[in-house]
Amino acid sequence: LPPFPCSSVAIDREATLKKAEKLLRQGKLDGAIEEYVRLVDDQPRDWNAINALGDLYVRAGDIDRAAAQFVRVADHLFEEGFLPKAAALYKKALKVKSDDEHTLRQLGEIAARQGLLADAKTYLRQLAERRRLRGDERGAAESLIRLGTLEEADAESRVAAARAAQQLGNAAQAAALLKAAAEELDTQQRHAEALDLLVDAAQLDPADVGLRARLARECVRAGHLDRARRFLTTESAGDDPDLLLALAQIQLASGQDPLARATFTRLLTCAPDRQDTVMRIALERARGGRVESAFGCVDVVADAALLGGEWDRAIGVLRAFAAEVPHVPALIKLVELCVDAGADAALRDAQGQLADAYLLAGQGAEARVIAEDLLDQDPGSGAHAARLRAALELLGVPDAQQVVADRRRAPQAEETFEQVDTSIELVDEPLAVLGAEAPAPEPPVVANPPVNASADEPVVIGALEVDLSDALADIGARPAVMPEPRTEPPAAAPEPVSDAPPRDLESVFEDFRARVAREQAASDAGAQYERGLAHLRDGHVDDAMADLQAAARVPLLRFKAAAALGRLHIGCGDLETGVEWLERAAEAPAPTPDEGFAVLYELADVLERQGEPARALAVLMELDADAGDYRDVRGRIEHLARAQAGSHLR
Repeated sequence: LPPFPCSSVAIDREATLKKAEKLLRQGKLDGAIEEYVRLVDDQPRDWNAINALGDLYVRAGDIDRAAAQFVRVADHLFEEGFLPKAAALYKKALKVKSDDEHTLRQLGEIAARQGLLADAKTYLRQLAERRRLRGDERGAAESLIRLGTLEEADAESRVAAARAAQQLGNAAQAAALLKAAAEELDTQQRHAEALDLLVDAAQLDPADVGLRARLARECVRAGHLDRARRFLTTESAGDDPDLLLALAQIQLASGQDPLARATFTRLLTCAPDRQDTVMRIALERARGGRVESAFGCVDVVADAALLGGEWDRAIGVLRAFAAEVPHVPALIKLVELCVDAGADAALRDAQGQLADAYLLAGQGAEARVIAEDLLDQDPGSGAHAARLRAALELLGVPDAQQVVADRRRAPQAEETFEQVDTSIELVDEPLAVLGAEAPAPEPPVVANPPVNASADEPVVIGALEVDLSDALADIGARPAVMPEPRTEPPAAAPEPVSDAPPRDLESVFEDFRARVAREQAASDAGAQYERGLAHLRDGHVDDAMADLQAAARVPLLRFKAAAALGRLHIGCGDLETGVEWLERAAEAPAPTPDEGFAVLYELADVLERQGEPARALAVLMELDADAGDYRDVRGRIEHLARAQAGSHLR
């Protein structure tokens, strides 16, 4: 019916209601409706009249208008917070018009606010179905999402909501709903279903490192490394020893040995007690034929032991590996460690193994050097003699057996002098005496020192001054005389005064030439270092970097050059490269303890700025152990430790 026109005079409510009542008693329904319409138009907030008008419309069969009146009153009550009364009127409207979407949505919202989950599910699902039937897929999805985001929603509702959110392209919301559903399933001991939902959530939100770490941990705990592979990265593993170990094993299985080595290093930094585990993995790979891969693991364990000052453990690790496979790089490192640690018994054993490994690899020259050294130390050893003979035969030396026999009788007899004076006269062919090739066309003139020259007086070779007193110290410790040509049989050689084997003059001069070369290299590097600093002062950064990098190759200048390069890169904003150079500086011997401490402090600071608090904490702890109360190191350690603990709790 058309609305009754409003008059300028206010309607008498009581009179209008009485008139409408009379019309109803006379059976005049349309007339009664007209009176109520006039009253409602005049007094639009007369909710009782509006409700009564709705009832009249129901009696008249005008469903749409009846529902509209009920909803009008219900909306007012809803806004005022009278939820039970609003719900009663919405239900009245729904009874009249069951497919009204506004009514269904409002009823679902009221049920949700009242904690009536079953009613909310009923209304919101009806709403979703209604919208779907009329082709409103987005509206249907929104209804399901609303249902899944209810505080008391069950796992099934959250999963349905997640699928709907995914349909709308909201991956973050879908992932959040799936995680909430998984938590609900976990409380119901439905762990397998929960894990499946978490896997789906991780695929929807790959940036959720915490979720990926959780999934990886679950898979590792269940023994499913193949499944953990999908979620394990350096970021998701963090500092969790179990995850780092699993990640390294996955990387090894994938042939990513350099990555695995880095992961093992991080593992042993965080958990030094896992050294035995890494060693066991290494030995298993060695037995399986993956020797180089296995050595990478062993090397990490040995370095970790050395970092902790456990020399015996580092040596034991390498010896255990060498017992499994004759690996030349491992044996070389073992020999180096034995020399540095002064472990003579282990050294001889390691040298013998290294010589055998060289022979097996066809490297006769290297095997010969070691075998000769071993045989000189122990002429009665048949094993050393056999090694030397095999090396000589590999090199094609004629009559190898006789050479070995001669060396066993008088090691280096032909090259041992009864007496050596540091004032050796270098006459006629001085370069030939040194074992060097004479340059063409004219050799440098060598001044002959007087026979009674002091032992500390330098011998001049060309333009180069050298002091032979140190170079010939080993020979001087065992007096000998340069044999003069004569016809009578030579006198028997005197008994050696030391257990150490005599050194021949050629080897002494070889050491001397090597030392001269090192000093020359250091001199050149020093010039490059100073030139680099000059370029830096002039603002020529690229030239400075080139000279400093060249200087850093020389051990004597590695600390200063690497530290300068690290600071230069950091100043240019390249923190990653700066960290690499500072780490190289930290590994080199520092000129003074304070300079070394300063580099470690700067390294920790940059690592923290890079977002690597665990590495920064490790460096600061090392600095605190070495330097004691240095700057604010202990305060920073406490701060980083608390931050790390807080991140693990989260």
